[in-house]
Amino acid sequence: MRVSIVSVIIITIAALHFVNAQCSLSVPQGLKAKNITSCSVELTWKKVNGASYYQVRYKLASESLWHYSESITTTKLTLTGLLASSSYHFAVASFCSNGTTAGYSNALTATTAACTKPSSLSVMVLSATSAKLSWTVACPITQFTVQYRKMGVSTWTTINAISGLEYTLNELEATTTYECRVRSECPDANSGYTSIVTFSTPMHPPHPSKNIVIIFLDDGRYDSYVPTGAPAWVHTPAINRIALEGANFKIAIPTTSQCAPSRASVYTGLYAHSHGVLRNGDTLNKSLPLIQSILQQRGYYTGFIGKFGQKLGNPRGFHWWAESSGTTFMNDTYTINGIKQTKPGHISDVDNTLIKEFLATVPPNTPFALFFFTRIPHSPTTPRPEDEGLYLNDTMPFPTNFGFYTNLYPSYYKLRRWSADSAEVQQEILKTFQCLNGAEVNTDTIFRLLEQRGVLDSTLIIFSSDNGYLMGEHSMLGKVVALEESIRVPLFVRYPPWFPAGTVVDNQIAANIDIPATLLEFAGIPNTYGFQGVSLRALAHGEITRQALLYEFGGDSKIPAIRAVRTLTDKYIRSYCTSQTEEFYDLIADPKENNNQIFNPAYQSIIHQRRLLLDSLRQLFNDTEPPLSNCYLENVSRLELAQQPGLVHPNPAQHSVVVQSGIKGPVHVEIIDLLGRLQKSFNFQDGQQFAVPLDGMSSGIYVLHCTNGNTHKRIHLVVQTP
Repeated sequence: MRVSIVSVIIITIAALHFVNAQCSLSVPQGLKAKNITSCSVELTWKKVNGASYYQVRYKLASESLWHYSESITTTKLTLTGLLASSSYHFAVASFCSNGTTAGYSNALTATTAACTKPSSLSVMVLSATSAKLSWTVACPITQFTVQYRKMGVSTWTTINAISGLEYTLNELEATTTYECRVRSECPDANSGYTSIVTFSTPMHPPHPSKNIVIIFLDDGRYDSYVPTGAPAWVHTPAINRIALEGANFKIAIPTTSQCAPSRASVYTGLYAHSHGVLRNGDTLNKSLPLIQSILQQRGYYTGFIGKFGQKLGNPRGFHWWAESSGTTFMNDTYTINGIKQTKPGHISDVDNTLIKEFLATVPPNTPFALFFFTRIPHSPTTPRPEDEGLYLNDTMPFPTNFGFYTNLYPSYYKLRRWSADSAEVQQEILKTFQCLNGAEVNTDTIFRLLEQRGVLDSTLIIFSSDNGYLMGEHSMLGKVVALEESIRVPLFVRYPPWFPAGTVVDNQIAANIDIPATLLEFAGIPNTYGFQGVSLRALAHGEITRQALLYEFGGDSKIPAIRAVRTLTDKYIRSYCTSQTEEFYDLIADPKENNNQIFNPAYQSIIHQRRLLLDSLRQLFNDTEPPLSNCYLENVSRLELAQQPGLVHPNPAQHSVVVQSGIKGPVHVEIIDLLGRLQKSFNFQDGQQFAVPLDGMSSGIYVLHCTNGNTHKRIHLVVQTP
């Protein structure tokens, strides 16, 4: 009885709209129903000019009571909560701003589906013998049917009455392609099947105990541990254990000293100019193979915990992942397998729990690869509360070269200056050591869990960092620049079959791009992916020699592009500035890089060799030519300028070359081949720097002869046409 009264009131109010209508709007036309499911329907209609809003009414065909939607301003509405296998009437009205209407359209009749088909069927291959199917459904359906079969086989295997939105297929065959599909089960009928999804299982994995663990710090300096020069009171026995029971690579350098580029190099095995992440904020080329995806395809159960990398998106290539990319150390937000959630406590303690959770999900008899990329000790460096009392009575190591450069330094170094006094520097160093104890706790947990599983000695453990960090050296703070404290990282590797306890590698240069190649060798996978690194095992055993490494930074709004070559004994740095900006450091006589020897006559021969070596390495790795920035060497004397040699880059060159001749004023330039024949000639207003076109020239060695009055400069040039 009460329902009937309400219905009369609603109808009366609607009738008043018609009686008092002052609206010149037309009734909406073209009402259509589409995307009909068992619980919803999408209605669309044509726009009515001048309409302020619309309202839809609907009812079961078997009932007289209309239901009304809220006011809407678009010409589309999806109604939900409908009954399955039911006929409904739908109508729509347009309204003026004063609430009057010309009335509702003629009713449209549509029938809801008996059972809604699932959508978004996807497959995650878990191992050589298992795969997890997952799907979504628009309506509240609780049971489903899954079918699967080998590709080329006509008969389906059917599993009925599956509850939930996922199902794991087990006892599959390795290296086999399968088809699968899913349908909904409803009380009165079943839906049709989804489109077929195809997936392939990988080959049988390596021995299930042959696992991989990578522990990666964020801004972790090389000298933070006793095996690499930290004070004896620094207590990190678990981290030290990796070095003492395995290999300690004394000279390890990321190809780019910055978070995202370095991490992208670990995932791809490539230099930044090859994978596209030249600086923080760049996106990774998604067409490149990732080491974690390769391991996954070859039967490894892959997991990620920690910081994946700025702007690199959600972790890809992992069966299980928990990502945290912010800067908060307490009560941080994690995205765990796509779901955001806040985890109370310090990230070190949260990560301890996540490590255990990941290992608990590893399928039986399946090797795992865990990438644990902690954000310790990245600023704002925050120790665990229980670690804030550590090392308070110990004397912090303090930079012996705390003073800023006085001459022959790149002008952009001033942007890295740190205004902190000695007390502030020591306090920051103290906090760093305290914070690192969280990573020590995590490493100890990993050791204990591997030992409990009985797989410690068959697991490859790699400990390193994305980059180093200047903390007061030359009164500077940060990374990116090619100075030692910025580019040196710890690299400890434990795997007894490869490295006897106490192995020290100090006659080779290791890099972050070597990690993927090492994992391939460990997993028995041929390196057919174009990785630019080498196996750390081969490097340690002298099967491969690397005594010079190319370093690069792509440049940003403050720091120019940088290329450098680091050898066992020295370092040559070329900054891509509008004025010739180079550094050369003798790392034997001057390990703290206090004196730039770029104009010292005693070093000119080796500097010339290093320039050629840098150009050769850039050519070897197909480096791209960086843009120039407005920077220069500070405090260069006239005498040093007079000694400054001419430069060209790139060298070898193809289409054009930038020349820095060191000659002031107008300059006449001739390109002469080795037989003394003139090939091209040009005149430039400024001999300090100018661009010479090389179009039409053949590959070969040439001499650039630069002249201004009685000033002459001869510069060798290599042309290499495509």
